[in-house]
Amino acid sequence: MKKQALLGGILVAIASNSQAAPSSYGPIGPNIVYGDASNSNTIYSPLANPAYNALNKSDTEGYRFGLGINAQTALELKGLEGSSDNYDNNIKPYLNSNNPADANTLATNLNSFFDKYNAGKVSNISSVTVPLLIKSGVWSGGISLDYSYTAASEATFIKKGTITTAATGTDVSINSGAAALGINYKSLSEFALGYGTNIFKNNDSALSVGVTARYLSMLSNTKAIDFKTFVDDNLGSKDKNVNDYISDMNSGSSESAITADVGINWIHENYSIGLVGMNLTSPKFKIHNLSTAASSTDFASFIKSEFKLKPQYRVTGQINTASRHWTIAGSYDLVKANDLNDHDTQWWSASASYATNSAWYIPDVRVGVRGNLVGNKYTYTGVGLTFGFLNLDVATTTMDISGVSDKQKDAGAMASVGVEFDF
Repeated sequence: MKKQALLGGILVAIASNSQAAPSSYGPIGPNIVYGDASNSNTIYSPLANPAYNALNKSDTEGYRFGLGINAQTALELKGLEGSSDNYDNNIKPYLNSNNPADANTLATNLNSFFDKYNAGKVSNISSVTVPLLIKSGVWSGGISLDYSYTAASEATFIKKGTITTAATGTDVSINSGAAALGINYKSLSEFALGYGTNIFKNNDSALSVGVTARYLSMLSNTKAIDFKTFVDDNLGSKDKNVNDYISDMNSGSSESAITADVGINWIHENYSIGLVGMNLTSPKFKIHNLSTAASSTDFASFIKSEFKLKPQYRVTGQINTASRHWTIAGSYDLVKANDLNDHDTQWWSASASYATNSAWYIPDVRVGVRGNLVGNKYTYTGVGLTFGFLNLDVATTTMDISGVSDKQKDAGAMASVGVEFDF
């Protein structure tokens, strides 16, 4: 068998098949570090709460026109620690042997491998977002128009039964229906139109409300690849990597849905409190099964037929100086929801930031922490900088980069780069 780097191949394939998410699925741009309370100085704030479309004290000219573009990615590994070395040392050396003793050893090692890494997974969500924000006293508020393209992909080890092997001819064979690699892929194109306005205002405070209508077009595919198929396709001189099996995952028919977000925000001179609800219509999408007929039967429990975005409800709060330059912010999700890889999410966030609309040589600085109370239960620490129009943000669960790359330790990371222009 070719010396196929299975784990490395999975990582590369997952990353390369996420070509390019509004805050309802995960934080966008500088909100990675600002937190889900966001910051009124950035044009990305209406993605966190449509009430931010309303004019506020950060809009020092009494109007605002903003345009931006942002690209980001988020990667998580769970339950895969040591899997690459395990595969290289305990499985690959026996795949080209026709010795019955080696076949027995391989069976033992394969069962041990899939027992240990069953449900272990690597997942990625990547996106490109283009926000447009227009605020004016003429409209008694502001309008946001956003386009996002998001791709989410995930690979999972599946163990269903006992793996058996046999030495045949010059190679080894394994039974079908016992173990598999499960692949999920989704791509989402989204158009969002939001409006926010102040419905009550006095000298030092205002109550703003906002609503965003979102049109979603989603492609969702799933495939279970029997491990026997992977082995057979790489025996002898044959060579087929993971990407060959999932090259068709990003094609097919899409389904559309409409949903809405509603937000409210009380803004005082030195603090604000907000509440937002997202995905209020619980949009549903069909999942297309691209598995073979045999794999569809053998691994039916892995293959889902429908994906539903659950509603999210979030409270936010900020304490800030009157100028809105210095801010301490926090947020808390009131219920459990899900992301595009259908992972459970219930986020909290906290941040401290210095943000202005000043010249590029006075950078905005932000530090933050965000954690997921469910699912992987990861906690991210992040830092972000804005130089004029350029935003740079990164958050990670660990600084042990070599431990992640060499040992596949449980970890997550988010990174974002983008621009925003105010006119």
